Amino acid sequence: MGLGEPACRKRIEDVRCPAVEGLPEDIYDILHHSFVDILKMRRSIEMLDTSIDASWKAVLESCEVLKRVQGEGF
Repeated sequence: MGLGEPACRKRIEDVRCPAVEGLPEDIYDILHHSFVDILKMRRSIEMLDTSIDASWKAVLESCEVLKRVQGEGF
């Protein structure tokens, strides 16, 4: 990749499921769309896990701040 070339970004929709010998095209299309939907769900679950972790961290930090404030007499 040169300096003037934009970075290539892969989209989930561009992912192809493995080739299956002798499978009719319409069935392959259904298989591909199912594969893409599973990848989307997996990505959503991963993002949700990250959000939950960040939320727990915020809760713990808030509890620590509250303890310090209460310890100072507020």
